[in-house]
Amino acid sequence: MKKFWIILIISMIFSVGCKGKKKIGKLGIQVPTGQEFVSVDKPYIVVGVFEDSPAYNSGIRPDDIIVQINGVSLEGRKYVDIYENLLLGPPNVSLSILIKRKEKLLIFEVVRGE
Repeated sequence: MKKFWIILIISMIFSVGCKGKKKIGKLGIQVPTGQEFVSVDKPYIVVGVFEDSPAYNSGIRPDDIIVQINGVSLEGRKYVDIYENLLLGPPNVSLSILIKRKEKLLIFEVVRGE
């Protein structure tokens, strides 16, 4: 009987540990993640884009300025908040990203990778 309880407790711990791990999808871009706030003087600029990433395949390029993500304006938000709460998330979820490139506004639909 004691062996049964030990096995049950170990399997419960393992089960809870496995359920707690979430996959995080990424776009394949390098962006600022510090404590700065987005403003006209400090826009949220794509620093780099990894080749063959979801962002690259969608057409996002370095020096693009991200203005909105899923209709949420980035003005006044911390860089780290944008990265952790708007860009990262479950894989295979589509994001609508409004980009300012030179004087044009462009919308990209990007599906987070695994």
